[in-house]
Amino acid sequence: MRERDASARAAVARSLARIGAREAEVRAWTVIDHDGAAAQAAAIDRGDRPLPLAGLTLGVKDIIDVGGLPCECGSPVFRGRRAFSDAAVVSRLKSLGMVVLGKTTTTECAYLAPTQTRNPWNVAYSPGGSSSGSAAAVADGHVDAALGTQTAGSILRPAAFCGVLGYKPTFGWLSRAGALSTSPSLDTMGWISKDAETSIRIRKALTGSASAASAGGLGFCRTVHWPKAEAAMQQGLERLAHRLSAPEVPAMPAHLDAVHATIMRHEMREELATLRLQHADHLSRELGALLGDTPPAYVDYKAAIAARNEIDIEALFAGMDVLLLPAAPGGAVPFGSTGDPCFNRAATLLGLPAVSLPFGLGADGLPLGVQLIARQDQDDMLLATALHVQQRVAFDHRPI
Repeated sequence: MRERDASARAAVARSLARIGAREAEVRAWTVIDHDGAAAQAAAIDRGDRPLPLAGLTLGVKDIIDVGGLPCECGSPVFRGRRAFSDAAVVSRLKSLGMVVLGKTTTTECAYLAPTQTRNPWNVAYSPGGSSSGSAAAVADGHVDAALGTQTAGSILRPAAFCGVLGYKPTFGWLSRAGALSTSPSLDTMGWISKDAETSIRIRKALTGSASAASAGGLGFCRTVHWPKAEAAMQQGLERLAHRLSAPEVPAMPAHLDAVHATIMRHEMREELATLRLQHADHLSRELGALLGDTPPAYVDYKAAIAARNEIDIEALFAGMDVLLLPAAPGGAVPFGSTGDPCFNRAATLLGLPAVSLPFGLGADGLPLGVQLIARQDQDDMLLATALHVQQRVAFDHRPI
């Protein structure tokens, strides 16, 4: 780091300068911790041992605790709440050298209500959700990476809309301790980064691995939602699959969305019962409607859990290592919506690791994202495959 003049303090200064220049337009942050970031960076630079993630800056979605900072979960119900300590993953990343710049916006309780955040490619468009601020902050160059969570498509879809890489690990690999729980069977901690190299570096530091994984064989899966994909997405992904020599594999079972919906609705009503019972008048329209709906019968919930456990994962992959499919129906949707997670639910439901990365631009000049899915615990191979695809695509466009 000394040889490259890339001290943690210099990295923080660059991030804060970019935030200062752009935040009024992008609005990706709920709080920026200038003093805390400066103190972290100074401690790293004074250290007598190298840290694997030194010089990388981090944003943290505002349903994940950072000690001493507000954590309001995008909801007036939690206004004024401050975290007493760091979430487990935040503490771990800090110990490895990452510097937390602050908290990024989230939809209310990581559900659907849009945030203040704008897409840095075009502020008339949405950055997606629920990890809205995390995706926008990375895409606009505020930080190298930002933590997010996914219960349906909340990491992959914002990353796709904002033209950066989203990584949802195998379910349970990263601790969710210190983060708001909405659906214990689905909630997954992950992150958004500027590129595959950064994500691989972070994962290697967390696992302590020094070896490099090899890319896997790709299979092109249109899925049952293919008719929802915009023409630019369909044509672009077909060309990409051909270029990557990815043969077509069968679509996933059609009932996965219904299974996911039943599990998520039941568990969110249970986890957020206090909000429904004591704060219903203060909730957004979207969250209020979910918590106010008639819940799935418990017998239906148990049937959905059983149906998920019966899915034949090997049949889904049809002998391939990685599935290639859309990350979203198209590019970013207009501001005021967070988009459709239809292409993301399957990986979340089944606990499979998934990556979203940009592969081109649509007719409106907004990024299009491809999604890669691997079997459980094949995260390193998946990220190596993402790097291979990134290199083949050579997507080098950036927002303003």
